[in-house]
Amino acid sequence: MWSEATPPTTTQVRDAFGVEVGELRPHPGGFEADAFTDGRWFVKLWRQQPGSDAALALTAELAARGIPVPAAQRALDGSYTSEHHGRRYALFPFVDGRQATWNDADAIARAMRAVHEIADLVLPRTDMDEWCIEVLRDRHDHPWIVDRRDEVMANVDRLEAVIERARAIDVPHIVCHHDLFPHNVLVDRDGRVATLLDWGQTMLAPREHDLFAALCGPDPVRFLHAYGAQRLDLTHLEYARLARSLHDLAARIYNEVDLDGVNTWGFDLLRRVDADLALARPFCDR
Repeated sequence: MWSEATPPTTTQVRDAFGVEVGELRPHPGGFEADAFTDGRWFVKLWRQQPGSDAALALTAELAARGIPVPAAQRALDGSYTSEHHGRRYALFPFVDGRQATWNDADAIARAMRAVHEIADLVLPRTDMDEWCIEVLRDRHDHPWIVDRRDEVMANVDRLEAVIERARAIDVPHIVCHHDLFPHNVLVDRDGRVATLLDWGQTMLAPREHDLFAALCGPDPVRFLHAYGAQRLDLTHLEYARLARSLHDLAARIYNEVDLDGVNTWGFDLLRRVDADLALARPFCDR
């Protein structure tokens, strides 16, 4: 379990970024990081592996193209992160807004479509290597999952098989966020997207590697209609949907954190995979 975090001091931030911040107060940060704000600036303090400099630099490029993204502040040494108590942190302008919910699915879908329409960004290309496969095979006797070991292994085998099939299918690769769920979206009081957060997994990938998020919500058909989805590839959609649930399960097992999430984000969603894919089938051409 992670210990309670403290923010960097105002002196640390000034020395690292050349920016004067006020008193930094805790702010919701999500599964991978702690967060703090003074109302003008936002500090993201990673618990483990930080976002890469390339991913943080990407935020400025996306903002310049009109995507609602808070651009990471460049540090005085030219990088985008600094260290506090052995952990890396980054600095962003603070964007006010409420966290989106699935009731904002239409706005999220339209924002996703705008990201997918960006051309000529130079980014890594997905290879569909999934670290969760090794983690779950190595830890199949973990007490949180040992009573459902056969179910876990069957899904791991299925993921390996669908990765092999997906790699053989040639589909366009576009800019994909890979985690465009409501928890990474802030909306304003009018329900419009104020900002899209957390670009650490962005790469060129099939659009289905973003659109699988629709299948994790309560109304996949609504989301896919709002996006304008058509002629999707069902195999890539299956890969992304299955990989996400196994990734969420593996992360909790590996870090031994969030026991409730093992069910909520792992088993509960794994058991929905086939039903969700059936809802998406009318939007697919395979």
